[in-house]
Amino acid sequence: MFNQLKAKLTVIFTLSLLCLLLSFIGVLYFLISHEINDNEVEEIRVYYDKEKGDFIEDLFEKKHHLLEYDPNRSIFYYIYNQKGELVYGKETVQSFFEFIEGNSDSKASIFTKRIDWGQQHFLIIKQPLDTHGFVILGMDITGEKHLIENITWTLFALTLFFSLIYAFLGYYFAGQAMKPIKTAFNQQEKFVSDASHELRTPLSIFYSSVDLLMREEKSNLSRFGQEVLQDVKTEAHLMNKLVNDLLILARSDKNQLILVKKEVNLSLLLTSVCKRFFRKVLNNTQFEQKVQSGIYLVCDETRIQQLLYILLDNALRYTKEGKVTVTLTLKAGEKVITIEDTGCGIAKEDLPFIFDRFYRADVTREKGGAGLGLSIANAIVTAHGGEIFVSSTIGKGSVFTVIFK
Repeated sequence: MFNQLKAKLTVIFTLSLLCLLLSFIGVLYFLISHEINDNEVEEIRVYYDKEKGDFIEDLFEKKHHLLEYDPNRSIFYYIYNQKGELVYGKETVQSFFEFIEGNSDSKASIFTKRIDWGQQHFLIIKQPLDTHGFVILGMDITGEKHLIENITWTLFALTLFFSLIYAFLGYYFAGQAMKPIKTAFNQQEKFVSDASHELRTPLSIFYSSVDLLMREEKSNLSRFGQEVLQDVKTEAHLMNKLVNDLLILARSDKNQLILVKKEVNLSLLLTSVCKRFFRKVLNNTQFEQKVQSGIYLVCDETRIQQLLYILLDNALRYTKEGKVTVTLTLKAGEKVITIEDTGCGIAKEDLPFIFDRFYRADVTREKGGAGLGLSIANAIVTAHGGEIFVSSTIGKGSVFTVIFK
C-alpha cells in the first residue's frame, strides 16, 4: 500500500513539474521566436525604406541584366514593373526566383511570408514601389530557425533529464517522509490484529457463561434479572461480532485473508441465501430475485455468502416500505450481482466514504451496527479480484453492484 502511495505521489509531483517546465519552454519558445521574427521583418523593412529610391531607378535602368547572383548578400530582392514582369533582381540562392514565382501572391499589394525550400527557410516580403511596380525582398532565415529549434530541443532534453532526477529523488524522499506514518500504521494494524485475536477467547467464554447462567438459573432470577442477563448476552454477542469483523479487516490489510477457493454455482448460492432472507422480509416490503441460472465462480463460498448477507441485510435494514431486488447476470464474461432497494437512500456527499471503516452516514441510516459491514464486503470483493460500486439517491433507494471477472 505504501509503495503504491509513494509511486502515486512521485508520479503526481513529477508530472506537475514536467507540465510546469513544458509550459515554461512553450512561453520561452514563443517569446524568442516572436522576437527573432520581428527583428528579421524589421531588418528587411529598414532595407526597403533605405533602398526604395534605388529600386524605382532600377525599374527604368536598361543596362543591367534581369538577375544577378551574389551569395554573400544577406538580403535578396526582385523588382517587377506594373505588368508584373521581372525587371531586375539580386538573389543569394540560384533558381530560387522560380520558386518565388510559384509561391508569391501577385494579386496582394503587400504580404509577409515564411516559406521552406528544401532544407532552407526564407522570409519574403512584398512592398509597392509607388505606382511603378513592386519589389519582393527576402532573406535566408535557416540559421535562426535552426537556432530556435536547437534551443527548444535542448530545453526539452534538459527538462526530461531533470524530471527523471526529480522523480528518483522525490520517490526517495517520499519514502523517508512516510517512514513515521508507516511505522504508526503498522503498530496500529498490529494492535488491532492482536487485540482482536486475544479478545476472542475471553468474549466467547463470557458469552457462553451468560448463556449457561440464563438456562441454569432462569427459575431463580427475577424478571428484571433475566432482562439484565439478556441485555448482557446481546451486548456480548455484538462485541464478539465486532472483534471478528476487526480481525477480518486486519487480515485483509496484511493480505492474509485466507480464501479456500473452489468452483461454486453462484446461481444456486445466491438463490439459497435469498430464501433465508425471505423470513426477514416485512409484510410491507417486497422481495424479488432475478437470478440467471448456470453461473459459476471460483471463490471462497463462505466469504461470498458473508458478502451477500452483508449487502442483503443492509438493503432490508434501510427499507421500511418498498422493494428489494436481487439480480445475477453474466455480461461479457463478468458475473454481475446487483442488490437494489427503495429505502431511505444515501446522501451524495456520503457515497465516497460508504466503504470506510466505522463510517456512519446521516442519522436516518443509523440503525445499529459498528459501521464495518460494507468495509468487510469491500475487502471480500477485493480479495476475489472483483469490484463493488454503489449509487444512491436520498428518498429513492440504493443500488450496490458487485462485479467478478
